[in-house]
Amino acid sequence: MQFSILGPVEVRDGDGVRLRLSGALRRAVLAVLLLDVGQVVSDQALVSAVWAVPPATALAQLRQHVSALRRLLGNDAILRRGSGYVLAVDPGSVDLTVFTERAERARAALAEGRTAEAAALFREALALWRGDPLAGAAHDLVRRAAPALEERRLAALEDCFDAELAEGRHGELVGEILAHLDRHPLRERMRGQLMLALYRCGRRSEALRVFRDGRVLLCEELGLEPGPELRRLEHAVHVGDPALDLPAAAPVRAGARPRLPADLVDFTGRSAEIAATVRALTAVAPALCVVGGGPGVGKSALAVRVAHLLGDAFPDGRLHVDLHAHGGDPGRALERLLRLLGVAETGVPATLEERAELYRDLMADQRALVVLDGAADERAVRPLLPGAPGCAVLVTARGPLPGLAGAERIGLGPFEAGEAHRLLARIIGPARAEAEPAGIAEVAGLCGRLPLALRIAGTRLAARPHGSVARFAARLRTAPRRLDELRTADLDLRAVLADGVAGLDEDARRAFRAWGAGGADRFCAAGAARVLGESLERAEDLIEALAGAGLVEYAGNDPGGHDTYRVPEPLRWYAAELADAGAGACSDVGLGHARERAT
Repeated sequence: MQFSILGPVEVRDGDGVRLRLSGALRRAVLAVLLLDVGQVVSDQALVSAVWAVPPATALAQLRQHVSALRRLLGNDAILRRGSGYVLAVDPGSVDLTVFTERAERARAALAEGRTAEAAALFREALALWRGDPLAGAAHDLVRRAAPALEERRLAALEDCFDAELAEGRHGELVGEILAHLDRHPLRERMRGQLMLALYRCGRRSEALRVFRDGRVLLCEELGLEPGPELRRLEHAVHVGDPALDLPAAAPVRAGARPRLPADLVDFTGRSAEIAATVRALTAVAPALCVVGGGPGVGKSALAVRVAHLLGDAFPDGRLHVDLHAHGGDPGRALERLLRLLGVAETGVPATLEERAELYRDLMADQRALVVLDGAADERAVRPLLPGAPGCAVLVTARGPLPGLAGAERIGLGPFEAGEAHRLLARIIGPARAEAEPAGIAEVAGLCGRLPLALRIAGTRLAARPHGSVARFAARLRTAPRRLDELRTADLDLRAVLADGVAGLDEDARRAFRAWGAGGADRFCAAGAARVLGESLERAEDLIEALAGAGLVEYAGNDPGGHDTYRVPEPLRWYAAELADAGAGACSDVGLGHARERAT
């Protein structure tokens, strides 16, 4: 379950569907427990928080509300401890806890000068807010507790502005700071941030007018002059103090500028995987990390996000090479890396061995991150490893690339239901997602909660702002060629799946068609062997090949203790298309045996 108080007080189940939480007092009781999740809250503290003037029946009403919440959440969710109650749920399922953790990490990064990482973490934390905190709870609780929560949000927002101003994003921030200052005109720190952003945009007179407007407001509202920090800033703007300018960039080496694709502005989820990848790339030297997962799970997006976060850790450069675009040829990839490092076209050696030697020489004394995106196998990666003690390499691949010794491996799977819901809501808008939670949950399920499929579905829904989410779900559920519904502009799930299957040998492709199109929810190696007419050992080898390509996933044990596997949707749709095209499907009888063994 997911619990929310940074906006309306809500509870969502594992599929992202909002549970019915009736009554302002009941929402207030839950909210008080969420504010101190995992801690015992006394009866008296609960009563005092919920009622400004408690009625004579307050304790009896409290017990009734707790009983109702237990029926909704499960008896083990709220436990009686002494003369109080404790909400015994995972703190990571509470949006306030996640916000606090990310904001603390962001402030630590900001204090250490890692401003890009800090800005990204602050934005992730602030994205958890969905409106006025504790909305829908009893008025007395909102009146007392909401202002402190709102102050925490504004403090994080101002810290975020500091990080982004340090990153030189003043042009992007003027409008946003102006909008927030209009709602909170007495916040002097925010007023100073707007002045600094305007000054760096060459709008000195407007920056001074912002100060004058604030001074008039403070005098009229509070009878006070602006504080010393704001007055010093006004003087510095007036005289054009060079200290207000962005620090001049230090001289950079040939590869020092980041050569990365753009980060996704609506990147969602993966906090644990990002943290693990960052640790793997910065904990040892030289570092090697492989992010693996099936087609469409967002490996490339995560790698790009991590690379953008790690600018301060790798001051000599962050380089990105799309190995798939170079046909998996390490020689072509090395040519690209050498050009990124400043080698002229005429200076690129002719042979793979010479290119690798020059590449290692150029990287020998650098602290740089190399992102190798879309590796087909270990042979495509080994010549591209710089081996320098200050360098790190981040590889994305369908499989774990077990032949790369010493690599830290991070596995990606489909989103959790809550993450899928958040991504769709960020693309189509929270109000629209809130209006059709069942439709959102069905679309997410039909997309197999694959990030790429969700992004395509969200983009198509966003292009029809007045269309019904449920109607799109129905099309996705019933269209003769359902993958046609998951294609828009330059995003095409079918093409990504086709690329994943194309790398298999013919036996593995035949197995994918048979197991994916046959209709079994799960299959085991023995059932799979019968379907294909192969030996058990050969079936196990084929399962391993498909798992390495991210086309099948482990699905637990059957009652007999055998490992079982499944082909996720919408990969099954693609397998069915291949079978319908005459590529060869398995018999219904064989799949029946597979289903029998799997259940």
